[in-house]
Amino acid sequence: MNTFADEDGNGPLTSVFGITIFLGFMLFAVQVLLHLYGTSTVSAAAFDGARLMAADGGISCPAAASHVRGILGEYGGKVDVDCPVSNGEVVEVRVVGPSPAPLVGGFLRNFDLGDIERTARVRVEVFRPGGP
Repeated sequence: MNTFADEDGNGPLTSVFGITIFLGFMLFAVQVLLHLYGTSTVSAAAFDGARLMAADGGISCPAAASHVRGILGEYGGKVDVDCPVSNGEVVEVRVVGPSPAPLVGGFLRNFDLGDIERTARVRVEVFRPGGP
């Protein structure tokens, strides 16, 4: 007499649910990583543009915006770059754009968290001959 009551195993329904939940978590993790990568890339590009503007004999705001868009590549066409502050001591470059992660960015945009907004402030470098 062969009974299956003493044999343990998974049914196909529980396996499908388990795999679906696992793949959902993996998709969410990849989307979060894409958003974090986009945030760090935009931060670095904004800082580089501000650094070039603040250098002695630095570049103008339109040239800095062009440089930032060039660093960001294809994503640079989706961002807005402006220079709200330039008072002689500090320059500022502000970059705002959508998240490169479509699922997380679209979901978080409902909570005003889906856009990437970074501002870089750098003190202006001035050459002072004869000492500090």
